[in-house]
Formats: sequence, structure tokens, C-alpha cells
Amino acid sequence: MTQFDFNKATSREGTYSVQYDGTEALFGATGLEPFWIADMDIETPEVIRDAIKRRLDNGIFGYTMWQNERFYEPIKQWWKTRFNISLNEDDIHYAASVLYTVGEVMRQTTNEGDGVILMTPSYNSFPNLIKGNDRKIVETPLIYDESKKEYFLNTEEFTNLCAREDVTLYIHCNPHNPTGKVWSKEELSEIKKICQENNVYLISDEIHMDFVRPKEDFVSMVSLLEENDSVLVTTGLGKSFNLASIPHSYFITKDRNITADITTAMGSRYNVNTASSLALAAIEAAYTECGEWIDQLNDHVAGNFQLISDYIDEHLSEYLSFDIPKATYLGWISFEKSGLDASEVHRALVEVGGIAVSPGKLYLDDENKHFRFNVASSRTRIKDGLDRIRKTFEHLSK
Repeated sequence: MTQFDFNKATSREGTYSVQYDGTEALFGATGLEPFWIADMDIETPEVIRDAIKRRLDNGIFGYTMWQNERFYEPIKQWWKTRFNISLNEDDIHYAASVLYTVGEVMRQTTNEGDGVILMTPSYNSFPNLIKGNDRKIVETPLIYDESKKEYFLNTEEFTNLCAREDVTLYIHCNPHNPTGKVWSKEELSEIKKICQENNVYLISDEIHMDFVRPKEDFVSMVSLLEENDSVLVTTGLGKSFNLASIPHSYFITKDRNITADITTAMGSRYNVNTASSLALAAIEAAYTECGEWIDQLNDHVAGNFQLISDYIDEHLSEYLSFDIPKATYLGWISFEKSGLDASEVHRALVEVGGIAVSPGKLYLDDENKHFRFNVASSRTRIKDGLDRIRKTFEHLSK
């Protein structure tokens, strides 16, 4: 078995990386070590890079069809071998991006002014998308169970919100960003049932699906789909294989009406229905050859999370609380126990620690007592980030 090195030093120099070249504009300071945006300081697997190079060597990148076996078969193989889910080709469709798909489902199933439910804290692009499409954010805060160290849905509140006449869509995140929650089959079944009983459309963003540890614990909403369900699942390879700058995604649904509506919109309204030839090459290589790579990457991510947990226990336990997440490569760290002012902490992380981590308020965390820390890096970088966080809180405690 090939052993992959995820501690290899990497460089973004000259690539116009958002995480590096965009940090100053967002955080208002130079020289920060960035751990905020959800892409990885880890190279895309070599077999994917080689597949893209072979496609480049053809020399022609004209309009490209995705309706072929080199698109369908790798996706079907991946879902069957990793999640034991058998997919039908009629249910799988290419789309421009995950967020495009979420936005298009919103435009097709809701009207301006309608309410869209988000569980909070929420992935920060969802609120932006809702407001950008002139819909209303309807929040249902997740309940944190201190004894179980886990977040849960407030089922009663969720049911009441779905029953509102102005609420027509729920955007689900599976696994959940930023908390790392892994949803059980029972939870997903209940969510789906509540949405169906109240005519609330359900879209599930599952782009972090390959970062569930162990992978057998991942339950996709796809596994619950029945013919004509008002449910759509969207995902892609952007997170799993660090391909965010090659726009692509695919969605899975048995709702033939929404499929036709999205297809028409992509072709007639926006003209974004042609696939990226490089993305198709990447999908085929990733889903047929990179199972071992993603397994070892998850082991590395788990090791980084354990490092963070041990470091906090040893040096920062009076300030920080952290539960190792069962999914994603994003740590959701609380400083509520410190008693420190939220704005002061977030400012000091930048000005004293020299570190860029995402403040909780970006995720509709009203008290802003969390920060999100991306651990998809070398262990050396993670240790440096932790030292910067320690420097920050030791400064604030004086």
C-alpha cells in the first residue's frame, strides 16, 4: 500500500490563493498565518494531477458533454464502495457548483420574501445566498448537549418553523459545517418527514461527505430518497481533493420536475450547462483511484485534531473548550469559559497571535464565542497555529 505524506511543506506563492492573498483584505492585517477558509494546504493527489495533465496534453478544451460513462460510472462506483449506496444514472446530474445548485433550488422552489430555514451555527455562504436572492433567513439554533458533547436538532422548534406559511425551503448541511456533526439515519428520516408533511423543499449539501470518520458512519440523504421526493442532494470533489478552483459539482435527486427546471435554467437562463473537461478528468481519477488517499488523509486530520485537543488540555484548558469532530477538517473551538469579551478575543487573535481564524459571527453564532480552525495542513503548521492561539490568550489573561 502506498503511504502518502500529508506533512509535506506546500506553497501557494504565485497562485493568487484566497486563503493567503485574500487574508489581508478580510482581516485587516498583514503577515497573518491563515487557517480560515475551507481548502487544504495539502496537494491534490498525484493521480488526479496526472489525469488533468493528460487531458491538457490533448490541447483542445472545447464544449464538453458530461452525459457519458466516464462521468456516471466513477460516481456510482464511489458511492457503492464507500457508502454502500447504489445510484441510478437517471438520478445523477452535473451542475456548475454546489452553491449554484443550492441557489437554483431556492429560486425554483421559493418566492422573494419567503423564509428559508438554517440550522445555526450555519455555513456562512448559506446566509449570503439567502439574502442575495431576497429571501428571509429563518434560524433554528442547534442544541448543545454538554453530557454527550454533541449538537442536536430542536425537533419541536423545527417542526413549528416548517409549519409556517412563509417557510418553503430548508437547507441541510450533512455532515454539518462548522460543528462537524454527523447526522444519524433516524435524525435524517425525521427531518425529511417533517419537511414533507409541511411542503418544505429539502436540499442537502453533502460536500464534506468524504470527511466522516469512520466513513461507515456517513448516512447520505440519498439513502432515503423515493421517487418524486421533494429532496435534492448536492456535492462535489472540491473539499475532498482540494479542487475548489476547478468549478464543478453534481446533484442526486428523484424529483424529475426540479431536475428539468435546473437543466432549463443552466441552459437557457445562465448558459452554464457545459461541463469542465478538467473537472471530468478529475472526477474519473479521484473516484476510481483515490480511496486509499482519502482514508489516509482522514487519519492525518484525526491526528491533527488529537494534537489540538491535547494541546488545549495542557496549555489552554482554562480558556478553550474543544470536542474532536466526527467529520470535516474544521475545528469549532469555544472560548466561552474564558469569560473574555468576544470582540476583544477576535481582535487579539489577529493583532497579538498573528493568526487568521474565522470568527463565530460569520456562522450566525450570535454570541461570537467560537472560532473555526482549518486543520487540513501539515502537523508543523497546526502546532504553529496553536502556539499563536496560546500567545493570544496568555496576553489577554495578563
